[in-house]
Amino acid sequence: MSNWEALCNKASELRIKKQDIEDKIELELQKTPTRECDNWRKKVAEVENKFETLQQEFNVEKKCVWGLCPHIFARIKLGERVVNMDREIGLLIEKSKFENGFLIGSPPARVERRPEPPSTLSSFAHHTLDVVLNKLRDESTQMVGIWGMGGVGKTTILSLLNNSHEAETYFDFVIWVTVSNSWSIRKLQNMVGARLKIEIDANESNDTVASKLLQRLEGKKYLLLLDDVWDEVDLSVVGFPNANQQNGCKVVLTTRKREVCRRMRTDAEVPVLVLPNKEAWEMFSSGVGHVAMLPTIKPYAQDIVAECGGLPLALKVVCSALRKEENMNIWRNFLRKLRSPATSVIEDMNENVFKVLKVSYDRLKNIQEKKCLLFCGLYPEDSIIEKSRLIGYWRAERIFSGKLTLEHALDEGEAILQALIDASLLEKCIEDDSVKMHDVVRDLVLAMTSLQGEEPTHLVRAGISSKMIPEEVEWKNATRISFINHDLRSLPESPDCPKLLTLLLQGNENLEVIPETFFSNMPSLRVLDLSRTHIKSLPTSISKLDGLRELVLLDCENLEALPKEISALKELEVLYVGRSKLEIASRGMKREELIIPVRMICGIPHIEVIELTSRLSDESTEIIAKELSNLGSLSSLLFDFRIVGNLQNFLQNSIPWKERRLMQFVFLAGKCPHQLCELEPWLLHAWSRKYNRFLAYEGEERDSDLPLAIEDALNRSNGFILSGNGKLKALSELGTRNTDELRFCRIRKCVALETIVNRNGLEMNAFSNLEYLIVGELCNLKSILCLEMEEGQSSSQPPPPPPPPLNVNSFTKIIQLDVWSCPLLEHIFSSGFMLQQMSNLKGLTVGYCWGLKGMIPEDEKVEYEALPKLSFLYLKDLPEFVNLFEGVPMCWQSLDHVMIWGSTPKLRKLTFDTNNSPNLKGIKGYQEWWDALEWDNHAAKLQLFKLER
Repeated sequence: MSNWEALCNKASELRIKKQDIEDKIELELQKTPTRECDNWRKKVAEVENKFETLQQEFNVEKKCVWGLCPHIFARIKLGERVVNMDREIGLLIEKSKFENGFLIGSPPARVERRPEPPSTLSSFAHHTLDVVLNKLRDESTQMVGIWGMGGVGKTTILSLLNNSHEAETYFDFVIWVTVSNSWSIRKLQNMVGARLKIEIDANESNDTVASKLLQRLEGKKYLLLLDDVWDEVDLSVVGFPNANQQNGCKVVLTTRKREVCRRMRTDAEVPVLVLPNKEAWEMFSSGVGHVAMLPTIKPYAQDIVAECGGLPLALKVVCSALRKEENMNIWRNFLRKLRSPATSVIEDMNENVFKVLKVSYDRLKNIQEKKCLLFCGLYPEDSIIEKSRLIGYWRAERIFSGKLTLEHALDEGEAILQALIDASLLEKCIEDDSVKMHDVVRDLVLAMTSLQGEEPTHLVRAGISSKMIPEEVEWKNATRISFINHDLRSLPESPDCPKLLTLLLQGNENLEVIPETFFSNMPSLRVLDLSRTHIKSLPTSISKLDGLRELVLLDCENLEALPKEISALKELEVLYVGRSKLEIASRGMKREELIIPVRMICGIPHIEVIELTSRLSDESTEIIAKELSNLGSLSSLLFDFRIVGNLQNFLQNSIPWKERRLMQFVFLAGKCPHQLCELEPWLLHAWSRKYNRFLAYEGEERDSDLPLAIEDALNRSNGFILSGNGKLKALSELGTRNTDELRFCRIRKCVALETIVNRNGLEMNAFSNLEYLIVGELCNLKSILCLEMEEGQSSSQPPPPPPPPLNVNSFTKIIQLDVWSCPLLEHIFSSGFMLQQMSNLKGLTVGYCWGLKGMIPEDEKVEYEALPKLSFLYLKDLPEFVNLFEGVPMCWQSLDHVMIWGSTPKLRKLTFDTNNSPNLKGIKGYQEWWDALEWDNHAAKLQLFKLER
């Protein structure tokens, strides 16, 4: 092999190394590259340029006749440069190992804000908050206990403390931990580790993890907020340095029992009493509306408030039940039920709260809403409950009246969840795709579904770490069993469960074996979830579950094969299998030995929902793709087709696809889109939940037209990832037919792409529904929106007309724009018109664009306040970046957080301060960058300096 060939091979190897690293950087947006990695990437870019020049010179040399070149000394010099570059590239390849890693998480925030309580609670809660703050100001007070009955508002006060200005300014870290009744040292360590961005290995001992936490917190002034404490917690065992006067650390806990405060040896205790009559009436009348003041209703309203006993949770639930209700009879009946004797009262729960919650439960409109609420009690305390999975369980159990299609079930489930939220029996989460249940409401649900309860029996050990298996009599009487996150090590051999409908075993990572006869006596089972267990296989008794409708096997990392007995599950409607060892089968494997047996899938006639995200062999993929195309009831599919031909075959032969009955899909196709599942499964999970018709295609850079199968699927997609294309110059060339539905779009490695939307695309209203746009690694991208006429038109035609009218809809719905590694891009917003189009933008992330000069050209005139909704700004490694909207009348009212990392040396001025950005919580960046900033107003620097940095 010649020196030149060896150099070319090394250059190719370096290019692959660089690409792998950049792929990882782009996928892990929550992390930032180390400075070592940044320097390495810059040197690689320089070497690539030198190699390209050298390659051009070498090609000239090759053209010399018979290799005899008159410039013999130049030829010798060229040979020396080849050898030197070979050495230089070899060194870069060696340095690409990054033995200590090349990504680091951004530092943990000083405070993670909690949702603010309703304004109706502010007066009384703020009074108690002031009492707590006064206790904390006392240097001799290190631990404060807030105690009171369930539903009295302890968590509200703790949330106000978490969000307070005092907490933000006085402490290095404010750490919130929900302890709950099912706590363990390891659970607390995991929560604290996640908050402080410390990686914790599942195999590490508690002592090792405690040492990690101790090291991170050493020398830091922390405020630890422990919510819902039920027993003594040894904080030193968890990993907290002892709070004392010298280090200034403080601890505040909430508990229902004063005795817990004593056991925790608190220095001060703050009882939370019920609301006084005046505040209780104000909260109630504000929440229930004007009807409380109607002459016919006010007497009943006053009596109901009295029955609530000043408890905020009880008042909140009643407000939800009677809001704007003008029928006096309903008010009178509600009061009568509140005054009736309670059939039972739960230990540690106030009788007034119990009565209110029970009456609200009884007033739910139908039996379906009641069943759905009771089902939520199967989840561990304080769980974030994913809506779509919950609704899937309900559908499998036929809680809804009759069998509904997937789409109708999701609609029905959303309506029921909203009704439960409106009744204050469930709570919204920050993410719209999840809900949660107040622990007091869960107490009621568990009491009602216990062995002595009045509803169908539930056996719930969710979230409780215990190796003990409940007695078989409890299994026998249960209609639903939940051991979620229970730390189970084993299961009974063959429990008798004639009534069992749902069995939830997910999260038991020490469960490795299921007894061979375990499923033999569960004839009524409809839902089985074994996700996040370490089982290697399923027992043959799975075939006995002939009524099973939903089987979930996600993140079973050790699962090696699916048994052929699954084809006996003739009623199975939902099958989730992913992220396991169901990977590449050996080449010599016979068809009947494949990890997913032949005809297993098509042998399940009623299957409607399938998720298969494991990396299968080419042979398995082709076989399964053909079987999928023969399923007549399919309504939701997530599958990696790998070869576009497999996808083409599916689209041509699938009746549900052709009849538009496949309502949800995630199609992966091409070279290696499976990396989405393998590298960042949470990313694909999050995207595909929000954009439920999702297509990801990775072609080759030399590819020209998109394959027909990709265009056909794109036409129905609302989420799209394209990687690798050599023809498209503008993404809008795909046409409005293929882009009208898109709400999410991620584009990378399209070497010919010069703009996202050109003038023709603008006139066709391309991307009128797009919400999230990610562009990266586009070596020729010059703009995101281009108003200029196409080349070849401007010379023979008059200059381009003025910008299109305001009714053009391209980009008007974008809320998030991410731009990465586009070296030719000089401005994010090419014109004031583009700024105007993106008036709904909330988040802007820009990184590694070496040629970027500013957000918008300096000569662009903008006469209106731009980007009024922008709340998050992230800039990373922009060496030529100078202009951050300077001269543009920006509206910074919504700006919340700013992060400027890496090498951005030419940005010397910020165009915002605490006066024009009243909601700004923090600015993050390297200290040397901050010190180099120039200020017209020194007071502004001092104000910004006080923010979290």
